[in-house]
Amino acid sequence: MQMRNVFAMSRFGPAVLALAAAMSMSSAAVAADGDLDPTFGTGGFTLTGLTTAGFELPAKPIVQPDGKILICSNVASGGPSGTDFFIARFNPDGSPDASFDFDGQVTIDFASRNDGCNALALQSDGKIVAIGSSSDATPNSDFAVARLDADGSLDPTFGAGAGTVIVPFDLGGNNNDTAGAVAMQPDGKILVAGWTEAATNNVDFAVVRLLPDGTRDTTFNATGRVTVAFDFPGTGGTDQADAVMVDDAGRIILGGVAETQLNSFDFALVRLLPNGQLDHNFNADGRATIAFDLGATMSELSYQSILTRDGRIVMVGAADTGSGTTTNNDVAIARVLPDGSLDGSFGIGGKVVVPFDLVTNGGDVATGVVEDGAGRFVIVGAALIDDVNFYDRSVALRLKANGDLDSSFGSFGKKTYSFGGDSDLATGVVIQGTQPVLTGLTMSGTDSDDFVARVEVDMIFADGFD
Repeated sequence: MQMRNVFAMSRFGPAVLALAAAMSMSSAAVAADGDLDPTFGTGGFTLTGLTTAGFELPAKPIVQPDGKILICSNVASGGPSGTDFFIARFNPDGSPDASFDFDGQVTIDFASRNDGCNALALQSDGKIVAIGSSSDATPNSDFAVARLDADGSLDPTFGAGAGTVIVPFDLGGNNNDTAGAVAMQPDGKILVAGWTEAATNNVDFAVVRLLPDGTRDTTFNATGRVTVAFDFPGTGGTDQADAVMVDDAGRIILGGVAETQLNSFDFALVRLLPNGQLDHNFNADGRATIAFDLGATMSELSYQSILTRDGRIVMVGAADTGSGTTTNNDVAIARVLPDGSLDGSFGIGGKVVVPFDLVTNGGDVATGVVEDGAGRFVIVGAALIDDVNFYDRSVALRLKANGDLDSSFGSFGKKTYSFGGDSDLATGVVIQGTQPVLTGLTMSGTDSDDFVARVEVDMIFADGFD
């Protein structure tokens, strides 16, 4: 049996997505919060021009201090390696940044292996850390890390001059290890998190800490690597991390999912001390699970987590709310206090569920979240509108700090985007100035491309009567 990967694109539908046509925009004079910003790109969005873009994990974009936007995914290499890391940088207006490897795009190959970029981090010196997975012909996948200088060239001071590092865990089964998230510590050390196959069909949270030169930090659990298992009895033991965060005390928080019943998952969190040991001041043993348990499968999947400015944790994903044997996934959000308990001041008991249901029992999922300057949460993802494609429309919603839908955004707090292709999926969101920037993949036929879009906010006085 193959190892189950609850974050694989099979959870979303097609493995690659793309975009073919523009959508019309209303003028700024009548723009509303959530509308695409016509001053960005062409009609509010821009494309990389790829036809073979792809990804496995929701990848959060980055906005640099100068307003430039970084995204990552993977792209078919045309050679024996199959796919390579793909990184693109855009100017603040959505145009390609020609100062980034001349055309705004960089591909990275790890020794002719099959590579995919899943996350980015920006160092304080402007260098860019890209992480994901790299697999050989076995296939045996490992954590893959690359560091770029600001101009897009590989950094020769990282990875013994190569600019790239491969980190294996190789603990069992098919030795499949996947990195899905990255965070920078204030001291310049790099945290890379994901999951490792501990045994056949048994997967654990995994995190490695690297020194600024790319070598493992042996002050972190002696080997630089930590694995954490939930392993509830009677399950296959599939536990996967999709987020890594560092709080003000230097503690390391991992977000993801844990298999709590056979083939049924809950949101899951782990907190580690700076030395890599479980922090027993977090939910008694350093681990916590959040169950919604609303529908047929009693299953929830988290796809991204963030730390709020006041130290709480917001997790987003999907929860099954269907009845009987019918599955109906809706957007699910949870907020957790620093001690690991649910935040009762958010939603109902710390949890919020938002349906789009563009078709009966249509699947909805949240894949990205960001806190804006007003303390609201902008959440992006995708929704199903027919029985042909798994996900057809990118979606966004905005919640007030207490978890209520913000009715000043879109239509009663929700917004749906169609970019003219057969399918599209927003996978990440970040704030540029005050405006949310959405990124993801779209598909028309067999062609797939990355998109970047910017939306309007605080447009109630756009006519100038403020």
